[in-house]
Amino acid sequence: MLYPFKTCLVSGLSVLFLGACTPPDFRRPGPLQQEDVYNALFPQWVELCAVSQISKKPGFGADISGGPGGHAVMFLHGACLDPLSPYPVLKTCNGGETGISMNAHFVNANWVGVAGRSFFFDGLLKPDDALTKISYNATKQESEKRGIYSAVSFRDWAMAKRPSDITAEKWKYEISIGTDYAVSFGRARYCARLPITHEQLEQTVAFLNGRNASYQHGPRTFETNVLQDNCNHLTHNALAASGFWHDLPVHQFILHAALTFPVPKNEVVNLLDQAKRHKIDDLRALYRDKLTRQSLLQTGWLPGEPGIMLDSHPVKTPNEVYNTKLSLIFYDDPLLGHYHKAFEKYLADPSYHDLKANLLKYKALYKLIDNQRKPLSWWKGREPADFVLFYNAYYMWLHAQQALVEKGLTLLGSEASDASALSQAQTGTPPEEPALARGQQNLPPEEK
Repeated sequence: MLYPFKTCLVSGLSVLFLGACTPPDFRRPGPLQQEDVYNALFPQWVELCAVSQISKKPGFGADISGGPGGHAVMFLHGACLDPLSPYPVLKTCNGGETGISMNAHFVNANWVGVAGRSFFFDGLLKPDDALTKISYNATKQESEKRGIYSAVSFRDWAMAKRPSDITAEKWKYEISIGTDYAVSFGRARYCARLPITHEQLEQTVAFLNGRNASYQHGPRTFETNVLQDNCNHLTHNALAASGFWHDLPVHQFILHAALTFPVPKNEVVNLLDQAKRHKIDDLRALYRDKLTRQSLLQTGWLPGEPGIMLDSHPVKTPNEVYNTKLSLIFYDDPLLGHYHKAFEKYLADPSYHDLKANLLKYKALYKLIDNQRKPLSWWKGREPADFVLFYNAYYMWLHAQQALVEKGLTLLGSEASDASALSQAQTGTPPEEPALARGQQNLPPEEK
């Protein structure tokens, strides 16, 4: 008998998705490379991840199964959990890494945080390690040692099938592994990554802390349902707090909610779509969009920046604990809908999953914008008086982005040179000589 597992989009909703059941290949496009360079360029970023259904092999711990709609998690780079609080509270910090997951199990919290990218996604394993029952249990023990749920109460139904020989505290970690932490143990994922400013990250952190504060001390308890307040409402609205897009109200009228509720895989595409909703060289359109105008003037940020990426990670294989043939589907018409076609375009575009291609694309775009710049006098009389502020802020932003792109390309070039030197040192192969020099070695003395 399956454990009554509920996180974001449960299997009972899967009838709505039957038109979109093509099995995904989570090896494409694969993990983002050059993470060190990426983090040097973008100290603060947010990642929205659509994670697949979960399907546990029977006979080992809690029987866990989920529907093909999957689950959504969020990852924040530049944010930490408050070490003085056993209850999940965030703060901004240089180099911090925190994963965020919402779960219907919770009573006095909307979400929990997990420190460290590696532990959030891979537990105690390295990215390419197989999952064994031993490493599964070791990761559970480590998570309990960290106290992820020490101040979070679980619902009675979530604890109902706890075996008598397992404590209630240990059972929390058994029914949550693969969903709230060590996500890749039981789920594959697609993630869309968005660089943001420090101010935007502070706004996102404040929103998340506010959501948890609503439930921490009661009497109000956290209640979730698929249509009116699911895991993607949390991640969507956390990013909306930064000014990236408009918020999505929770607890809407049920018929309206049924038409507008967010879905994990759809939201990955929505983020990529939103980032290019305006052509970044269309100054008039950018100015006339209220959200875009505010984000530039208040935080110095525009959506048309480098570093917006798409990556993927398969579930751990070989895997002694979970099944590895997993679904993750769109809420969309597979033939006429937008999401399938848009997603394939993003997968086929190297600039969304190769950092160098991404930077080169923006280098060319920014050069074109700079070359086509019209003087401020040209705009006077064509736009309102406050356009002057936007115009000046826009070109300050442009020149800052050009410098950022050049820095990134320089770092990538240095990284490639260092890798080449390391390879030569390891193999004993001397550096390759220029073609002219190689040719001269075999010429007679008089032709050199």
